[in-house]
This record gives sequence, C-alpha cells and structure tokens, in this order.
Amino acid sequence: MAANVNLEQPNENSIVSDKEMIRSLIASVIQMGKDRGYEVIENHDLGAGSVHAVWNFKHGSESIPDLRLGFICLTDTSAFVINEAIARAMLNLVDKLVLIVPSEAMTKQVKDAIESMPDRSILQLRKYITVLTPSTLVSKSEIQSRDSATEVL
Repeated sequence: MAANVNLEQPNENSIVSDKEMIRSLIASVIQMGKDRGYEVIENHDLGAGSVHAVWNFKHGSESIPDLRLGFICLTDTSAFVINEAIARAMLNLVDKLVLIVPSEAMTKQVKDAIESMPDRSILQLRKYITVLTPSTLVSKSEIQSRDSATEVL
C-alpha cells in the first residue's frame, strides 16, 4: 500500500506566515541571551543552513572551547523537518540544540519523533536536543518578579 505524499508546493502566504512565526518565536530567545550577557549570533550558518539563534558561551580560557547552544524554530513536525534541523545544528557545530515549537501539542509530537529514532547510534539525540515552547522559556524567577511588580501596582 503506497503512502499518500503531498507534492504540492507551499503557497506564498503559508511561507510568509511561517517566517513571521519563526521571527516572533526567536525574538524572545535573542533578547533573553543578550539580557544574560551571552554572545548571541542570529542566523548562524557555516554553510549547512541557518540555525535561527546561537548563544555562544565563552569560558575565558583559551584551552577550553566555547560552548554553542543553538535554537531552531519549527513550524512543522514532519520527520524530514526534524531531521533537517538536527543536521543543520550538527553541521554548524552546535553543541546542544533547543527546538522551539509554538504549542505544547507540537512539543509532544517532536519529542515522540525524536524518541522513535534509532537509539543504537553513537549520538543519543534525546541528550542532544531539548524541545520547548515560548512559554517554557521564561524562568520562574522572571514570572515571580512580574507577579510582584503587578501586585505593587
């Protein structure tokens, strides 16, 4: 039995809305990294395709390499899109990948897709990848400080 494959090209409106969604999802990551004093690189690309944002942790010692935390926003949960994001991150020398998705439902779908990948490989993807939504990016201390600020008002 052949699987149904949609070979239609995405229309221009869906491409524009995906780009707008990615911009809005990544904006908070970029600002958060800058607020914490990390070097933030937008659209990091060493030739393998863009990683939407990278936080570069510099240790202050020349003998210890920098640590790169990469962020890629996903608007689709297909295996192709997830695999492509992982490949882009690895080929761009990202040490840890955070996939940002717009909803909790997508979080579960992406996590399930990653868990279903072969676990006999050298790289254990569940340790390399974290999946978050924009609401889970905000730290508890930021929420508490916002709550106390609204109580004062």
